[in-house]
Amino acid sequence: MIFTQFFKKEVYSDESEIWRYIDFSKLVDLLDSSCLFFPRLTILRDIDPYEGSFIPFSSHDKKGGSSKKLLKELDKALPNDTFVSCWYLSDVESVALWKLFPKNDEGIAIKSNIGKLVQSIESKSSEYTIYMGSVTYGHEKVADRKTNNPKSFSGDDAVFTKRQCFEHEKELRLVIYTYDLTTPVLHNSDGLKIEVNLDAMISEIIISPEAPYWIEDLVKRVTKKYGFSFEIRQSTLNKLLF
Repeated sequence: MIFTQFFKKEVYSDESEIWRYIDFSKLVDLLDSSCLFFPRLTILRDIDPYEGSFIPFSSHDKKGGSSKKLLKELDKALPNDTFVSCWYLSDVESVALWKLFPKNDEGIAIKSNIGKLVQSIESKSSEYTIYMGSVTYGHEKVADRKTNNPKSFSGDDAVFTKRQCFEHEKELRLVIYTYDLTTPVLHNSDGLKIEVNLDAMISEIIISPEAPYWIEDLVKRVTKKYGFSFEIRQSTLNKLLF
C-alpha cells in the first residue's frame, strides 16, 4: 500500500513523469531480479551527510525544545531504520542528473510515471506500507508550515526535507520504515528489494547521450534475454539538429 505524504497534502497526476538515472550494472540487476532496490538512508549520507537529519531544524526551534544529545541520537537512529527509492520528478530529461548519478558514460535512465510506478509495486508487493512524497528543499520552508510553538519536527519532516543546494534533484521519494515491516531486517543490510512488475513500471529505457554507439545494441540484447520488450533509445540531448 502506498500513501501520499499526508502533511504536505500533495496531489499527483498519474501521468506525471519520473526518472531513475542508474548505471548499466543496476539495470541488469533490475531486469534479473524484477525488484526495486530501496537503499538504507545511511547509504545516501555518502552524498549528503544531512540525509534524514534533525540537526538542520535545530535553528528553527526557537524554544530550544530538543537537546543536542537527543538530536544526535535521532540523527543516528532514523536513517538506519529508513529505506528509500529516489526518482527525478520532471517531464524534462536532465543534463545535470546524467552527470551526477551514473558513474560512467554507460548510464541508463528508466522513464516511468507516478501511476505506473504505484501500479507496479501494488500489483506485486501490496503488503508493504510505502510513503510517497516530493522532497522539500529548505528546512525553513517546513518550519514555516508549523503552527505549534515551540516547533516540533517529525521523522517524516527529516526524511522528506533536504538542503536547498540539492534543489536540482527535484526528487520524488518513496519511503519504507523498519517499524512498518512485518519481517525484521538485518541492520547490516544495505537495503531492501521490493518486487515490482517491470512491464507495468517502465515506459522507456534511455541511454546516456555520452554512451558509445554499441551500448544501445547491448541494452536491447540484454533486455530481450530477460524476456522484456521495452522501448529503448539513446538520448538525443547532444544530437545536433543539422
